[in-house]
Amino acid sequence: MNEEATMTTTDAEFGVFCPGVLEVLSIGKGDLKLAVGDSDEDREQARELIREMLRKGYSIYVETDHGPIRVHDFNAYKMTYVIRDIAPAPVEEPAKPTKRRGRPPGSRTRRTEVPVAGSRATAVGATAGG
Repeated sequence: MNEEATMTTTDAEFGVFCPGVLEVLSIGKGDLKLAVGDSDEDREQARELIREMLRKGYSIYVETDHGPIRVHDFNAYKMTYVIRDIAPAPVEEPAKPTKRRGRPPGSRTRRTEVPVAGSRATAVGATAGG
């Protein structure tokens, strides 16, 4: 049999799903690690859990390229964590130094959404202490 005739090429498609991971630090129930799957049932459970945690005062921190950033809101429709980034102030010529309080002039807060799928987040309850 001809070796060339037995070898055929086919196109293959790959799909890689990286679930979102939410680690919950808790004193009463111990630490939990939840993986948000791809099924509709998993997503609905995750929506309810994240909403309830934020409502009950949990602090959720999502890992970004700049380190962990606190989640301020949750978009259940898009399944994204909403974080606030502070954009750096534009670089200008140095003027005479003045003492100011608060954010630097020209800096502003930006709303950024981080998808739950593929992200790593840590939730800390209000009773976790510190």
